[in-house]
Amino acid sequence: MTEPKIFVILPLREAFSRSGAGAIALTVAEYLGHSGLREMTQVLGAPTVDPCDAQAFHAIRPQKRWWVRPSAAYTDACIAYIAETAPNHVDVHNRVALYLACAKRFPSARLSLWVHNDPWTIRGAKTQRQRRRILKAGQVFCLSEWLRARFLDGLSEGAEKVFVLPNAIEIAPARAAAKEKSILYVGRIIPEKGADLFAKALAIALPQLPQWRALLIGGGRSPRRALGAYEQEVRAALAPLGEQAVFSGFLPHERVMEAFSRSAIAVVPSLWEEPFGRTALEAMAAGCALIATRSGGLAEVIGDAAVALDPPDVDGLASAIVALARDDGRRADLQRRSAERAARLFNIRDWSARLDALRG
Repeated sequence: MTEPKIFVILPLREAFSRSGAGAIALTVAEYLGHSGLREMTQVLGAPTVDPCDAQAFHAIRPQKRWWVRPSAAYTDACIAYIAETAPNHVDVHNRVALYLACAKRFPSARLSLWVHNDPWTIRGAKTQRQRRRILKAGQVFCLSEWLRARFLDGLSEGAEKVFVLPNAIEIAPARAAAKEKSILYVGRIIPEKGADLFAKALAIALPQLPQWRALLIGGGRSPRRALGAYEQEVRAALAPLGEQAVFSGFLPHERVMEAFSRSAIAVVPSLWEEPFGRTALEAMAAGCALIATRSGGLAEVIGDAAVALDPPDVDGLASAIVALARDDGRRADLQRRSAERAARLFNIRDWSARLDALRG
């Protein structure tokens, strides 16, 4: 690659890895892969054995000192590396302290803070005063209009520096895989994601659908970790279903996308205000008929191309699953509409060009 002029800094614990990438790393990889500025862009992050883009990735190895917090050491190491050249742009993902440190060290560079979570919950962005300080240093990229509105809440100026750049993805020209009678959940196994809601709804729905199967993908990335009480509750709800419901645990993103391509129905039963809802978009792009809540940024993703749960509850979700599984025509219509919406609104090629334009 040419000498880097654009530096993209991942959070310390975000693996830019083919086998273990999280939502932030996947977003970075998607935008980078379709950027006209890729050859001058470098991604900085923690060391990994299988980076998403080995040519563009540089591993940051902070000097370990017992009296320095890991996050501070990581910030220092990133800044020291970038200082070896003259950066035009520095993008920082979801870490306000790191973003402000870069703004102080590189006053002539353009700074961008990517907001992946509700800013009211992000350290350094919770108050109006803190968000004004962020805008003074540079521009802000939010994954959804919902996040943008949260960031600008209470601010009388600065809206022109806050942009929406969603979790856009590569849109395949056609669905090659035949749909199976499979119902899919993908996500962390935590209360906010509604994993127990899904499992309990399956316990009601699947006995009425003997030809259908369900797959739940999620959990920790280490197969050796002890199961938490919540995950045990989810597994217990699925246990009576036997082989009709499979809990796979964590899978690499490539295998997740294969599961989406095969599944006829996907469910995103989030109980919290989703910043965006990447799994919903991935399901739609793969042509799944989607059942989802309209929480936070999810409403912008699904539009009218999904069965909306409002409010979400076990009986309502079970009824929605049964109804959609038994109605071939409605299911096919939702599959078509969801794929069309994903292609029209969330094609990474369009959004990556938008990011390039914002970078000049």
